[in-house]
Amino acid sequence: MTTSIPSPRQARQALRWVIRCNAGRLPERQQRALQRWLQADPRHADAWRQQQAFWQGLDAAGPDVLAALPELTAEPALRPLQPRRRVPWLLASAAVLLLSVTAAPHAWLLLRSDVRSDNAPRTVQLQDGSTAILDAGSALALDFSAGQRRLQLLRGRAWFQVAHEARPFRVEAGGGEIRDIGTAFSVALQDAVVTTEVSQGEVEIRPGHVAAQRLQAGQARAFRDGRWLQPLQLADVEAIAPWRRGEIVIDDLPAQQAIERLARYRRAPVWVLHGQGAQVAVSGLFHLQQPDAAIAAVAQQAGLRSQRLPGGALLVW
Repeated sequence: MTTSIPSPRQARQALRWVIRCNAGRLPERQQRALQRWLQADPRHADAWRQQQAFWQGLDAAGPDVLAALPELTAEPALRPLQPRRRVPWLLASAAVLLLSVTAAPHAWLLLRSDVRSDNAPRTVQLQDGSTAILDAGSALALDFSAGQRRLQLLRGRAWFQVAHEARPFRVEAGGGEIRDIGTAFSVALQDAVVTTEVSQGEVEIRPGHVAAQRLQAGQARAFRDGRWLQPLQLADVEAIAPWRRGEIVIDDLPAQQAIERLARYRRAPVWVLHGQGAQVAVSGLFHLQQPDAAIAAVAQQAGLRSQRLPGGALLVW
């Protein structure tokens, strides 16, 4: 026997009915309308049960979770509601906000970039024969001409296997520049911090106006706003850019940061509520093809709970 999964539209319809019921007793006319809706399609009843379980799970989570929801929704207009009716509307607002964030277009990125990846790594063969592997949620702009090969990392992470030829191969990121001298390296841009790790050969990094530095295989360094952030670091060559092999390594990170990294590999967003559990350090090697399982494993390590929201988003607390 096969069962159909409720569609996002049906989940939203169920959400509206659950909110109405939780806000107070339905008038008789609306009760009849609810019964007609439930009987119209078996998936409606499934969606209803899922949404009921979601709200009940949050209610059982305690005051810490409910107290965080006003901050998430950022809706001052909701504050005058009576306490009994306030919680469902705050939860609904949080879910709607999640859906709107998921659907928000990145027009500026589309205009500037030539190569992009969505929620999974992407391998791109460049016109010069080089290979670029983009991590999830990454974007590159390309400028190949007769005298140069210039790329700009606009967002995310990329690993490059460079084809050798006369034209220099340069990657710009965060106001600095990485010039290839050897064969393979990765560049990551996160919170304005640019980190370069060398897999093979050698690269030259120029953060801005300060002196450039050369890195060899197995070395890494980071800069921000034209300044070096740390001394030269050693990197395990085999562990550089593990996402190109479908893996992600979490090494003693706060659970919130670990979940945020894993969230890049989901189409729908993840919310982590601030709290003591979100700061518990976690570690592990996870597969990108199963981001929900990885998030669940991290949450379990940290003593956190997770709940799927309408539209596929996750709430972790």
